[in-house]
Amino acid sequence: MKTKNRFSILLEHLMSVADLKNSVLAKAVQYDDSYISKWISGKLLPTEKNHEATLQAISNCVVDSLTEDGTTQLLQEYQLQDIQDLKTAIYDNLESEYVYVKELQTTTGAEIAPKISYYPELTLDQFIFKMKHPSLRKVNSLNVYAIVDILNIDPNYQFLIAELNSGHVGRDLIFPGVHFSLLIDLESAASSATYTACFLMNVLTHLSNIDFNLYCGSQAQRKLIFAIKDTYAISGMLVDSSHCLGVSTIEDSELTNELYYKIRLLCNKETLLLRKTTIPEMIHRFEYEQTLISQNQYCLVGHLTEHFLPKDLYIELLDAYCQNNNELRGQDMKKSNHLVHRILETTPIHLLIYASVLKDFTVTGELDFFGVRMCLNLSQRLRCLKNLEYMATQLEHLDIRVLPEGLLSDHQHIAHPTLFLSDSICYLRLKRFTPEYNICIPNKIALNCIFEEFFHDVWNSLADNDNRRNVLSMIKHAIHAVEIMMEIN
Repeated sequence: MKTKNRFSILLEHLMSVADLKNSVLAKAVQYDDSYISKWISGKLLPTEKNHEATLQAISNCVVDSLTEDGTTQLLQEYQLQDIQDLKTAIYDNLESEYVYVKELQTTTGAEIAPKISYYPELTLDQFIFKMKHPSLRKVNSLNVYAIVDILNIDPNYQFLIAELNSGHVGRDLIFPGVHFSLLIDLESAASSATYTACFLMNVLTHLSNIDFNLYCGSQAQRKLIFAIKDTYAISGMLVDSSHCLGVSTIEDSELTNELYYKIRLLCNKETLLLRKTTIPEMIHRFEYEQTLISQNQYCLVGHLTEHFLPKDLYIELLDAYCQNNNELRGQDMKKSNHLVHRILETTPIHLLIYASVLKDFTVTGELDFFGVRMCLNLSQRLRCLKNLEYMATQLEHLDIRVLPEGLLSDHQHIAHPTLFLSDSICYLRLKRFTPEYNICIPNKIALNCIFEEFFHDVWNSLADNDNRRNVLSMIKHAIHAVEIMMEIN
């Protein structure tokens, strides 16, 4: 019996879950029944000329034919909640498998990949195309280990590699079944500390909805290795920022897993670059208080947190928080708030705030309250903004500067993280508000130094007087905007 190609296997699976007959699908895609049988058996593929319309029709027909049990199964497989998102996800999956099989036909003359393929030289464009294996579309269960000298790669390719797969981003969802561990070389990075810090912060934000772990070690120098458990692996040697030599691809599960487990041995506690945690865990371990009482405090604000609330509003939100979360005691959190206000009144703090922060808060009212997303009403937004105005004008030890949009233009398409720095501890609070993964603490002194150098470089590039006026102007404009919205409502 002929081995079926990946597109045929996926199509058969989708039709089976939907209990979809060939005749029904044939009518939907306007083909004869015999074509559907040949697509399922692997004898034919949809014609390339209009394959996009055909795949869209298939995905619509599959979803429209689903029973309640079938809908539940596919929503689980794709980790989705909305039927329209399911149609898009199925189309993307079909498209990736179709393109993969067509590329095999072009390069090897076959529809089934050989167990091992070798390429003497590839551009990074070609490597990344082969790296984006269709199995990366699986979000219910996906395990990837990689060694990539990503900081010595052309910046145009860095995010194409680091993002793993676009199917895991862009939706406000968590994919706990997707596990991605990446080993990089921090010491030989060709980029500046400012660029490295910005790139790493944005990668972490971009991948905060999956189980992503970052490691570092000299083993990553000049390496490009990806291993997807049970499925696929690709490896090569980086010769310059956009070319690699000696590329091998592996489609054999036994050989793939051999490489997968060898990489996993290198990704351990000793090489871990960032430790993931939550705000409750930080409080239980006294790391949250340690951050507040440390010397030389610096903060890059990418979104507003509980630190910027007046006491009365803090108590209101605390009551709402405690109703849905029992990890922390309200009394302990009240003490933390008192400590925050005393620290702000007495301790020198450097506060760098993105220009977009107040605009976003004014419109959405979203606030990160101990790692939990809360949406403030207009009245609450106004109180928060007026407290921020008080902080900017009355707290003599607080030095605030605004970071204009475009200053770090390479990464403007990613939501800005918040970075807390001090002599004793450093941590990132990411923008996605996914409590399981949105707090990262550097596990290496070298990374702390990179973040510190990044902060000081940006801070020193901004003029004091102009920036203080800009901060006050921004806050006043935000207050005025909220007051107008309150009048309209």
